[in-house]
Amino acid sequence: MLNGIFQRPYLNNNQAFVRKKQDEEKNASAQREQQTDQNSRSKGLQYVEKQSPEYEQQVDWRQMRSQIQAQARQNVKEPVQQTRSSTINIAQILKDFRNTATAIGTPDNLKEEVNGYLSLIETQVKKENPNTKLVKSNLKNASSILDSYISETLNKDSKVVENWVDALFLQQIDFKYDESIINPQFLVKFPEGSTVEENKIQEKNVVEDSVTEPVQQESETNSKVVSLVPQDKELKSLFIQSKKLTYAGKPEKAIETFAKAIERADEVGDIETKSKIFYEVGRIYDDHSFLSEALKSYNQSIKITSDNNVKTKAHYSMAQIYDDINQVEPALDHYFNSISFAGEAENLSAQSTSLAKMGNIYTEMYDNQGFQYYSTAENLAEQTDNARVKGFISASMADAYETFGNSKGALKAYSNAVKHYTEADSPLKTAQNYTKAADIMVDFSNIDKAKGLLTKAQSYAIRTDDLNLINEIKGKLDSLSLLG
Repeated sequence: MLNGIFQRPYLNNNQAFVRKKQDEEKNASAQREQQTDQNSRSKGLQYVEKQSPEYEQQVDWRQMRSQIQAQARQNVKEPVQQTRSSTINIAQILKDFRNTATAIGTPDNLKEEVNGYLSLIETQVKKENPNTKLVKSNLKNASSILDSYISETLNKDSKVVENWVDALFLQQIDFKYDESIINPQFLVKFPEGSTVEENKIQEKNVVEDSVTEPVQQESETNSKVVSLVPQDKELKSLFIQSKKLTYAGKPEKAIETFAKAIERADEVGDIETKSKIFYEVGRIYDDHSFLSEALKSYNQSIKITSDNNVKTKAHYSMAQIYDDINQVEPALDHYFNSISFAGEAENLSAQSTSLAKMGNIYTEMYDNQGFQYYSTAENLAEQTDNARVKGFISASMADAYETFGNSKGALKAYSNAVKHYTEADSPLKTAQNYTKAADIMVDFSNIDKAKGLLTKAQSYAIRTDDLNLINEIKGKLDSLSLLG
């Protein structure tokens, strides 16, 4: 699944581009040399050798992640997180373990085996004096089952669940079972309901909008005309019919029609259309939270295509899945691959979006080096006219500034987000960012300014159908009115 393309981003004072590491070994294979030569032609991400003294600001994300994990193990506290606790209750661990098993689409027979170990743990921790060694042993056994399934499914050795369990063992585990005790610091993000949340869809659309959908006859990218629709009439008809069924909310029929399209693609030898079909099927599974099937489809799409736009979107979608279930390593891997292929496709918008998502991961782990990713993403986005992408990056930076207690930086970034989202005609996002800025003003006891921002937020919110946001803003305005 993973192509082993490991770039390392850095900040360049002049260009602020992310560059791919060239082969450092003198005896590198001809295949890798060829890959490096191809990547060096990217118009978006530029690449340089590691030894170049000009770029001392290089950042190795794997090293950064190791530092973050070490920091977590030592329970190092950020100034704005003085009340954070490194204690996690065993009940929360068991719940998150089960959620993870569900999220990756574990087959029923394996899930039953995993639940067997978890049930033994649950029985043990409800005792007066639980055997902690037995608890840890059973957690390791359960994690091994999930990792084996992930490795088999994705054709890559995986220890993501085992690594998560190992990290938990380095924390202070409360073995007295209590479901009411939740430590937000260790919550595993998991998509609720039968479909993905609105935010996930909107974020994914940032990349989707930046690369042309294959329902048009052709698209011109930097003077390169790329055929996007099947030339075979029957295959074209099946493909478009499948897309219409998807948009009509008929996923099962859409997948059935896509299956016929795959058969036709095989008959006429159209590999590129076949890869696009796998990608579209992956999206359907993804949108309905069949994550294991989605990963398989995205992976099949990547394996057979030579279209860098398809690879960009598929890797991004896979990264989103892992990001949503808090699996940091594979999420970063796929964001990086998305960046690499977007560079080959000269797609600055997709590159900057993935960089911002990586920044979000580090921010969630309370590592302020994520700002380097935001900065690089911002500089790349400035070279485009994609206001929605610019808004997404500014909003991400604003949230990060707020996380680290930099209210001044947050207000400036929220202001930029409002500007960009207004330009992109996105009233929902505009209202949300006005609201966040108003919350900061309330913290500063600047009630008049907060009211002004909320009034603006309200004017944009009423242009949407988000009744929750409209009521939230109204409630805040009513509360502030009581203060004078």
